[in-house]
Amino acid sequence: MFRALMLAAAAVSLVVFFAACGDDGGSDEPQQITFMAGFRAQANLPFVAVYVADAKGFFADEGLSVDVQHSSGQDEHLKLLLEDQVQFITGTASQVIRRRVGELPVQAVALFGQRGDQGFIARADSGIASPADFAGRTVGFKAGVVPAELHALLATAGLTVDDVELQSVGFDPRTFIEGEVEVYPVFLNNEPDTVQRAGVDIVVFDPHDLGVPTLGLTYLANEETVSSDPELVERFLRATLRAIEYIEGNIDEAVEITLTYAEGADPEHQRFLLETDLAAAQRADGIGRGDAAQWQALVDLLLEYDVIEQGTDIESAFVGSFVDDLYDDDGNLR
Repeated sequence: MFRALMLAAAAVSLVVFFAACGDDGGSDEPQQITFMAGFRAQANLPFVAVYVADAKGFFADEGLSVDVQHSSGQDEHLKLLLEDQVQFITGTASQVIRRRVGELPVQAVALFGQRGDQGFIARADSGIASPADFAGRTVGFKAGVVPAELHALLATAGLTVDDVELQSVGFDPRTFIEGEVEVYPVFLNNEPDTVQRAGVDIVVFDPHDLGVPTLGLTYLANEETVSSDPELVERFLRATLRAIEYIEGNIDEAVEITLTYAEGADPEHQRFLLETDLAAAQRADGIGRGDAAQWQALVDLLLEYDVIEQGTDIESAFVGSFVDDLYDDDGNLR
C-alpha cells in the first residue's frame, strides 16, 4: 500500500514538473508584432523611437519582438493595419480624423507632433516677410489639394486663396530653388534644411506660430487591437517612450541607429530632422500626450475648410489614456 502511494505521488510530481516547465518555456517567448512606418526610413521621431527601442532592448524588456518595416507608398501601412498584418503604424492627426470620418476602425494612441509638419517658405530676399505678403504671389500646394493650413494661414492676414496665384507643385523642392514658385509648401522637419543646403536663404512660415491649430504625427493601431489587447498597446508605448527619453540625451547615437535603416542618408540632415521633431513633441506633462481640446480645434479647422464633411468623436479618434497612465503627476515616466 505504502509503495503504491509513493509511486502515485511521484507520478503527480512529474506531471506538475513538466507542466511547470511547459509554462515557463511559453512565457519566455516574446510576442511577435510588426511596426510599419508611413514613409521611408528617416529620423522622424516616431520612427526613431522604434529603431532605438529595438536596438537598446526596450522592446525585449516588454516581452516584444518587433519587425520594423516601412511603407512603400499608396497607404500600404494602413491597408496592412486594417488586415491585422501590422499592429502599429504612423500617421498625422489630420489623417486620423479623415479616416475616422470615413469610418475606418483606426485609433491614435500617442500624439508626438504638438504642432503640424506642414509649413511654407519664401526666399529671404523676396520681400515676403509675413502671410500678408503672399498677396499676388505664386503660392504652391502639393498633392493636388489646397490644404486647410494654407487657407488658415492666409486668413490670419485677411486673405483668401483668391488673393494669391495658386500653383500645384510636386514634392521636389527644386521647383522652388529654381524660382518656379515664390511660396513653397514644405515638411517643416525636413525640406527647409534641404533648401538651405542648396544655398538658398529662406524665411519659414509655420501656421502653428500664427495661431492655426495644427497637430503632427501619431502612432495608430487597429481599433480591435486597442480593445482586445490593451496590454500590448501599453507595452509598445512604454518601450517607445523610454526610447524617446534615451534619444533626448543621446542624439548622436540615435542618428547612428537611424542610419542602419536609412543607409546612405546624410547624418547631419537626419540630425536636423530628429531635433526638429523633438522640439515639436515637447509637452510639460510628457511627450506623446494630447488632449481633447487640441483634437477638437483641428476637427473644427478641417470642417471650416471642407477637408471633411462632418465631425467625429474625439474620444474614438484619439485614445490618450495609455500614454497618460505611463506618466506620473510630474510628467515623468513611471
